[in-house]
Amino acid sequence: MELEGYDFSAHIHLFTCRGRNFLLDVNSGAIHLLDRTAVDLVDKIIQNKGFSGLVLDGMPCGSGEIEETLMELKAASDEGSLFSYPEKITVNFQQMHIKALCLNVAHLCNMNCVYCFAHQGAFGKNKGLMPWLVAKAAVDFLITASADIKNLEIDFFGGEPLLNFEVVKQTVAYGRSKELKNGKKINFTLTTNGVLLNDEAQDFIIDNDISVILSLDGRPEINDAKRVLNNGEGSYHRILPNFRKMVAKKPVSYYIRGTYTRDNTDFSRDLAHMAEQGFKNISLEPAVGADLELAIKERDLPAVLAEYENLTGVLLEAYHKGREISFFHYNLDLQKGPCLAKRNSGCGAGTEYAAVTPEGDIYPCHQFIGKDEFKMGNVIDKRVDRLLSDRFAGSNLNNKSRCEACWARYFCGGGCHANHYFTNNDLLKPVEVSCSMHKKRIEQAIYLDIEKKLT
Repeated sequence: MELEGYDFSAHIHLFTCRGRNFLLDVNSGAIHLLDRTAVDLVDKIIQNKGFSGLVLDGMPCGSGEIEETLMELKAASDEGSLFSYPEKITVNFQQMHIKALCLNVAHLCNMNCVYCFAHQGAFGKNKGLMPWLVAKAAVDFLITASADIKNLEIDFFGGEPLLNFEVVKQTVAYGRSKELKNGKKINFTLTTNGVLLNDEAQDFIIDNDISVILSLDGRPEINDAKRVLNNGEGSYHRILPNFRKMVAKKPVSYYIRGTYTRDNTDFSRDLAHMAEQGFKNISLEPAVGADLELAIKERDLPAVLAEYENLTGVLLEAYHKGREISFFHYNLDLQKGPCLAKRNSGCGAGTEYAAVTPEGDIYPCHQFIGKDEFKMGNVIDKRVDRLLSDRFAGSNLNNKSRCEACWARYFCGGGCHANHYFTNNDLLKPVEVSCSMHKKRIEQAIYLDIEKKLT
């Protein structure tokens, strides 16, 4: 069996976690749990650059076991789950259609979070609320721009979107009225800090099948050090009751979303705290950004990477106690995985996804808002700068040389455009710190998925 010219370092990934040995076949997505004999054999196959002429002398086990394991490895290779080759990309990224909008209905906030990239919701622009006519135009723009795509997404964002609750309600009603006649289904999401998440807002969310992202950083002292009200007070005891009530009403989906910084690299304790409050769907995002002092830096990586192992332990313990927690970064759908386009283009900012300001201006994503060179158009005139859109379409794995040989490439599609640009001033240059964290999360997610199946 020939593997001449096969790039083993780019196409397979061997790693060990808590005494178990794993092999990820990058192109097929297949995951193999290996014993010591299989690990040694794979090492020999790599050194030999294939099966042909393989010398097995000196392996510390019986010949029968070696031969049986070798046959299993050859069978896996024959069926395409081991030593597989990349699938040819046939996607034309320039012809992708916008199917999701981040609708910034409020460039205004009732909180003043220390790490906020939006500068209290204004994104470096004028503070204000989105008028209803702009929101209406945004819905119309999405329906037209999405072409024949049926399932669409609108995320109410800010600032704090509940400061513009009336427009949120009008937008949902209008979107629902346009679905049937246009052959569309719009999935709405609302991201909120929880201060204004009263009974009226909660009932509206439930009645209209809106998903919610609820911002909470974890333990009271951690949350209140960074997520503060405009008067400087901590927000934990103000928002936690609202979040508990919201989740108890069983929204169509929810995530408690936190941010961890270099001040709390023991963030597994924050996940454990959120779980103790009864929350089962949790996301913890690292603070990133070259200019943010609280962002995770290279010197923080040893502690952060070790902490993901601790976090995995918390998740596994909860699972064994019958209290399974869905941790956002570990939800990789290892059995199926994303479509080919998603595997190669990541988040789709600027091509499938865009953000809209209260004035109706269109940007590739919410993190680019306020950077005039990235303004793509306006929903009122329904035109998009194709040159700018094509620039983001070109920011895929085909054009990211540093990603070509990375084993994790199909799990991130090349990473976050905004993080690349604002850290390295280059859409095509990934941020090494973020890459390291993402790789660690993938390994831990694989381990956790297999461990659940085995116990």
